[in-house]
Amino acid sequence: MSILKRTKTAASFPLNPRPHGVLFDLDGTLLDTAPDLIAACNATLTHFGFKAADPELIRTKVTSGMRAMMRLGIPEAEHDLKLASLIEGEMRDFFAEYYTSHICVYTKPFAGMPELIEKLHQAGIKCAVVTNKYCSMALELLGGFAFNQDLDLLLGGDSCAHGKPHPEPLLTACRQLGLKPADTLYIGDHLNDIEAARHAGCISCTALWGYGAVECGDPFAWQSDYYVDTPADLTQLILG
Repeated sequence: MSILKRTKTAASFPLNPRPHGVLFDLDGTLLDTAPDLIAACNATLTHFGFKAADPELIRTKVTSGMRAMMRLGIPEAEHDLKLASLIEGEMRDFFAEYYTSHICVYTKPFAGMPELIEKLHQAGIKCAVVTNKYCSMALELLGGFAFNQDLDLLLGGDSCAHGKPHPEPLLTACRQLGLKPADTLYIGDHLNDIEAARHAGCISCTALWGYGAVECGDPFAWQSDYYVDTPADLTQLILG
């Protein structure tokens, strides 16, 4: 087991008192969505006459968005205004349509996460997903998994005026669930998640199994309250 505290004043393990609510990021925290995003990227590239990119290379840009992923498959000499217009127009639309219609082909929950949500629900701890993904896409994704019935709320990137790292989505989730931010744990794999939690006054926890470190550098520089290596560690942190 590996649970790390950032400060000497952080709560003991497990969290005491237990949080009244647990909020989860989606991509890279709750679900491994990278394979379907990579497939959509390469389908778009090949449709427009480019070579498919190395899936492992695309994975390094999954958190950076569609544009950054597709540029990895386009020769640098072609990175001009014409290409930028193509990416912002036809390629973006094709990517969105392909991904939406193939959104849950390879996507799976990270091992142990469905069981954790079930245990939290049984313990009377409110659970929600707060993501920057469009709400319709997140609903489509989560609808394919049984643990969705144990979630009390979903907020997408278009559910509030601001997305993470702004604290508004987390504060909105707390308000709608009747939670105090100080009694709420937010788990994410990206610097934006940790900054949003800190500014909202929530307890923050970095999921080290996610994608964020590739884009944002050393997670231990993010000043998260807790760091966990596996969902099993997260279960131990919350429930003991």
